[in-house]
Amino acid sequence: MSMQLTDAKKKSLAALVKAHHEQHLSRFPFAKYPIDPLEVWKKQFTIPAAIEAHTLRSALSWSCGKWQQQSIPYPYRKLHLMVISQWKNFVEQYKPEPSSVISYWTNLLGTGEFAFNTVAFLAHLLCPEQTELTDSRRIKGMNDLLTEAELSDECVELEDAAASVVKYCDFYRQLLPKTKSILGDQASMKLGRFLFAYGYRDVLSKVAESSPSQPEPIITTLDWETVSSQRFNLDLITERANADRLFACLLLALDNQSECPEQLTIQDIMNLIPLGSGSICNPGSYNYAFIAMLGKQKGRDYFLFDDPTMAEKFTQQANQSTRNMSFHKHHATIDIQINPKFKN
Repeated sequence: MSMQLTDAKKKSLAALVKAHHEQHLSRFPFAKYPIDPLEVWKKQFTIPAAIEAHTLRSALSWSCGKWQQQSIPYPYRKLHLMVISQWKNFVEQYKPEPSSVISYWTNLLGTGEFAFNTVAFLAHLLCPEQTELTDSRRIKGMNDLLTEAELSDECVELEDAAASVVKYCDFYRQLLPKTKSILGDQASMKLGRFLFAYGYRDVLSKVAESSPSQPEPIITTLDWETVSSQRFNLDLITERANADRLFACLLLALDNQSECPEQLTIQDIMNLIPLGSGSICNPGSYNYAFIAMLGKQKGRDYFLFDDPTMAEKFTQQANQSTRNMSFHKHHATIDIQINPKFKN
């Protein structure tokens, strides 16, 4: 059964979005759900028979916030293995219809939150034009808004996956036009992010209390073959490891600013290239790359410190297998300069 909202109800819901969106959008975990790989996968999944196991594994790990990580919760890992093992059978009877996709995978994976998230994500990958990105947190965000607007009779339960996805898509598409003036040019993406963050607000608020919110990356992807800069000579970056990728992202982020500062603190740099920059979304990989970027490992000379011994300390940390992965955070107030040789 579809959801039909009157204009008055849409305005009431949009008013709630306006009241809450700034706080909750700032808490959205950008690095866990980067948009760039999702867009690539949606193109690849237009030909389901061509999808290989590693692509399925990567995409499904993104859906539970564990892309580039090995620590996927067991309930999800079990479901993902089942999807991979059954993919060939699914392709043989595949119909590009959300109801067919949802029915097939629900029959195999069952019900419950983990199964719902997996099934709904597959429906989005395979039928992105008909099915919005849907998960249990977005459903909860929708239900909470409906309840606040005294429309609780429109709330849905996850047990009926097909009906829940249909109702969420109806809700999202009817509310979107009313929120464009609030959310701006990227309203389509931001509304989904807001509903996720609002449905997950109890957890995200606790995370915000214990650690500052991560800003959204400025440079989310990097193609060494096509990248260029107005202010900096990127050709001088000869290595291609994550540390070098982060440095290139920093230069590109500075390229976007109206003025390029002579000095930066390490905290300034963390703000310019947060987790998720250059598609580096694994916290361990990111922290190691950041430390290595500031040191002289492999002959790197990206920065000048007022105290030259600091560069050696970062090099030592990068070279240690038992390195302090928060070393750069402990020195966040230190002033450094980008080596002038990289400037055009």
